[in-house]
Formats: sequence, C-alpha cells, structure tokens
Amino acid sequence: MLPAQAAWNEPTLSFVSEGLNSFWGGIFQRMGLLFIPPIIVPHSSVQATSCGSSNLAHYCASDNTIHLNMGVLTRLAYKVGDSAAFFVIAHEYGHSVQAQLGLLQTKVPPFALELQADCLAGVFFAASKKVGVLEKGDLEEGTMTAMMTGDYNYSQGNHHGTPQQRKSAFLNGFRNPKACFQAITPIRRP
Repeated sequence: MLPAQAAWNEPTLSFVSEGLNSFWGGIFQRMGLLFIPPIIVPHSSVQATSCGSSNLAHYCASDNTIHLNMGVLTRLAYKVGDSAAFFVIAHEYGHSVQAQLGLLQTKVPPFALELQADCLAGVFFAASKKVGVLEKGDLEEGTMTAMMTGDYNYSQGNHHGTPQQRKSAFLNGFRNPKACFQAITPIRRP
C-alpha cells in the first residue's frame, strides 16, 4: 500500500479511492450492474452533515457521499499504520456497495450492516494482496483498526459490533469474499 509515513492528503485519498472505484466497478460489472462511485468529502475537522457528524468517517446514502475527517484519519494512520486509514475508507465504501445493492433498505439490524461493511473491507484487502499491493503488516493494521473501532454499546443505534465481531467480519471477508454476499443474519451478542 502506502508507506506508513504517507500523509493522508488529497493525492493519497485520490489514489486510494480510485483503487476502490476500480475494484467495486469491476465487481458490479461482473454482476451486470453499474457501480456509482461515492463522492469523497474530506474535512479538516468534525463536520455536521445531512447524515450526522463525521467524527472519523461516515457514509451518507442520501447523496452517496463519504465524509472523512482527514486530521483524525492521518493521526490514526501514524498511530497504527497506513492501512488503518485504508481500512476506514474501505469500510465506508462497503456502505456505498450496500446502498447500491439495496441492502440498506432491509430490516437487518444496523450493527449487522456495519459488520458486513467490515467484511467488504476485508474483500478489498484480499484483492489488494492478490495484485501485490499489500505490504507486510498491512493486514494486521487493518485487523487492529477493526478491533479498535469496535464497541459494546448494544443499545445504541450506532453500535458497530464488538472488537472481536469486527475483527472476525474483516478477516472473513479477507479469507472468503463470498461470505459477505450471503444472506445477512443478525449476529448474536456474546
């Protein structure tokens, strides 16, 4: 991927988003569908958007945008490694994929959709490894980020899954991409 010291600026973001656009565009094309790349909206701080606050990153289905707090993303990349930020962006792209497949309109619990987005991030990491883009340690950085962003706020609407659930979802996508596209079933709490 990128050197751990790479600044998460506009050129880096453009490079990563172009890779994600190409990857998901190819997947959708093989399914006979058209992937509409999300619009990336970088911010220098926390911003209020039409879909909520962008503390780190979030996807807004109403206008197919991904809002990224570049300051937090850069700090995360320096703390964990470049693939931490890569994981965050790939996860948000997962939500765009879900929206375009009509999965966000289902009655699936929100945290199950979050775990599926982690799984889809794992799929992209696997494809990156296949073409030789992943560097030593990148998978571990993505896994660590998945765990770091887990939570135990079961009663909150923004519950993303426990650290272990997020790690498992990400690695499931990495090992078996088809697992992400199987029927989503609510995952039981431990």
